[in-house]
Amino acid sequence: MEIVIKELVDKLSENDINNFAKKEGINLKDEECKIIYLYIKNYWQTFYKGDPTTLFSELKEKLEPTTYQKINELYNKYKKK
Repeated sequence: MEIVIKELVDKLSENDINNFAKKEGINLKDEECKIIYLYIKNYWQTFYKGDPTTLFSELKEKLEPTTYQKINELYNKYKKK
């Protein structure tokens, strides 16, 4: 499964993130999209198998409160699957 996720992350674009966010009812600012993109690209393994507590703390400081809340909810929803 990890190989599949790595391949998806390698192909991921900011446009993909923006489209997914819109589908989930999130209107990202350009800067928020860039931040999320960089965190996914650089830390996907921590989000997948590690403890992302520190990463979420950083994101909480960098994103709008409503954006952060929704991303946290989505992470928890998809992490369970």
